[in-house]
Amino acid sequence: MGISLRWFVTFLIIVLCAGIMLVYSLMSSRLYVQRYQEQLKKNVMAQAEYLKNNLLENHMTLDDPQDLNLRIEGVATTFYGRVLVINREYRVIKDTYGNHENAQIVNPDIMAVMRGQASEKISKKDGYLEYITAVKQEQDVQGVLVIQASTDSLNVIERRVERRNWLSFALIMAICIGAAWAIGNASSRGIKRINQQMEIAGEGQLETQIPVRGFKEFKQLTERYNATISKLMVIDSTRQEFVSNVSHELKTPITSMKVLADSLIQNESADLAMYKEFMTDIVDEIDRESKIITDLLTLVKMDKKSAAMNIEEIKINDLLEVILKRVTPIAKSRGIQITYESYRDVTAWVDEVKLSLALTNIIENAVKYNVDNGWVKVTLNADHRNFYVKVADSGVGIPDDCKEHVFERFYRVDKARSRDTGGTGLGLAITKSVIQMHKGSIKLYSESGEGTTFTIRIPMKSDASVDTARKEGDAE
Repeated sequence: MGISLRWFVTFLIIVLCAGIMLVYSLMSSRLYVQRYQEQLKKNVMAQAEYLKNNLLENHMTLDDPQDLNLRIEGVATTFYGRVLVINREYRVIKDTYGNHENAQIVNPDIMAVMRGQASEKISKKDGYLEYITAVKQEQDVQGVLVIQASTDSLNVIERRVERRNWLSFALIMAICIGAAWAIGNASSRGIKRINQQMEIAGEGQLETQIPVRGFKEFKQLTERYNATISKLMVIDSTRQEFVSNVSHELKTPITSMKVLADSLIQNESADLAMYKEFMTDIVDEIDRESKIITDLLTLVKMDKKSAAMNIEEIKINDLLEVILKRVTPIAKSRGIQITYESYRDVTAWVDEVKLSLALTNIIENAVKYNVDNGWVKVTLNADHRNFYVKVADSGVGIPDDCKEHVFERFYRVDKARSRDTGGTGLGLAITKSVIQMHKGSIKLYSESGEGTTFTIRIPMKSDASVDTARKEGDAE
């Protein structure tokens, strides 16, 4: 069972917020405590400096108890701690706790400061901050001053900061949960809307488009879905039109044959000449029907993605010469001059049969839809990757509103003329399909009444040709 996007987004936002708030709480608490601790150190050091000056003025004695003793007691009270004054003989001359007065103290830190190995030492111990500093007369150490400041207030502040951070954490988490739920709902609504529309489209109803709204990603997804649906509608419309055209094209010759046959049956006085004329017309319609079926089968084979490509290395110059030789008699019968110009020898890996069919369609059309005593010019050129075949004619041309449709199945610019020339409206569709199978392209330039030019570009060695060459090499 999959995880709901709404719950996933909600959980993800909550986890992110919790992580951020936890890190923030720890960092802010630590920084605040460190700042307070630094301030405590500065205060202790300042009071220590004040007491040292007073001790030096009294020559490390407490002869003026009314003054110096009160000051020492005042410092101890300020920091809720303890102050020790130790002379150079390591004897305690003042202990605000009264525990070690006149006693000798042997402490490594105190000894290090007394010997001048360190001018001061500061450390944090259980419950207090200890500051040890030398009382110097110029460079001569006269004694040591120890101040122990209570850190209970620091602990109180730390707990207070933690409590405040937890309250802030709870408040922000509540806000994050609400925001996460709202965002999760908004995200899932977009997916649900698309999913519902996909189910409707799956039932064949392609007319409805999804409104483009929501987050940027959902807008992009919706736009792509709508674009895909639009393409499917075009494909469906094309399919329906294709079926309609096929039905019409296949029905027309049959209808003509039925009319001719009925005419012969009903005309009892028909002579042999009429029978021959009508039968000739019937044969022509049968040939037309056969050509339509042949072209349809060819087109269906081209449409298959798995259509076999018999790729081999051939000389394009020779292929064009064979095609022109086949078309030339048709051109001569109408006084049309065909010229062929090859700029270089071109050898390419192609399917000879399919490419021959495509080029023949283009060149034959240039002759069929030309004017009497016109001209057709065929040129062949190539660069280091592709070869180019250009077929130009002096024919009737193609109107602007027809150019984008000429490669559609059963489309005819001039239906009456196409029927006279035996066209089925499938030739250019087959040609384009063949060229696309070779990873090439075909472009059309035409002006109504001024002729037409088709430019074909085909790679001299496509992916299909490489695969074929590899298979042949493996076979050897």
